[in-house]
Amino acid sequence: MFATFLPRTCDPSDVAKNVAPVSIPAQSPTRATSRIQALGIVVLARNHSETIGPCIASLFAANRHAGWHNSLWIVVVADGCTDDTAKAAREALGAFGQVLQIGAHSARVAHQLGASLVMQHFCDAPRHSLLLTSTDAAAQLPLDWITRQLRFSQSPVGVAANC
Repeated sequence: MFATFLPRTCDPSDVAKNVAPVSIPAQSPTRATSRIQALGIVVLARNHSETIGPCIASLFAANRHAGWHNSLWIVVVADGCTDDTAKAAREALGAFGQVLQIGAHSARVAHQLGASLVMQHFCDAPRHSLLLTSTDAAAQLPLDWITRQLRFSQSPVGVAANC
């Protein structure tokens, strides 16, 4: 014997009877202060000798704009470069990062290796206190880029912040 279930139309009055009243708070709950203590940025580059300097300069400008006073480490992964991308990146980074030269010709592999170096650099920091993000060497980032990355890191999983 098989039971047949027919779709039932929903009467709005039925819904009202079965739903508990919801109270909406007058103000949004305040978020806890960010627990992020370290910011690691992976920059993927392939023959970006002309744009890597301005990209890194925009990262430093965004860092100043955010008022970020915690640790910042930038890893530029120069993947399969045939120009002076690595040299230009080293000059632009100074003591605030490192350049990894590889020949993988794969953005995925480059990102994994760069992320691994960031994690290695911050090996003494608790994992929950590290924000790992990335960008492309051709990007000149807006001043609020780091602020938005930090804001997004505090959003509930699956909820997009206004980035």
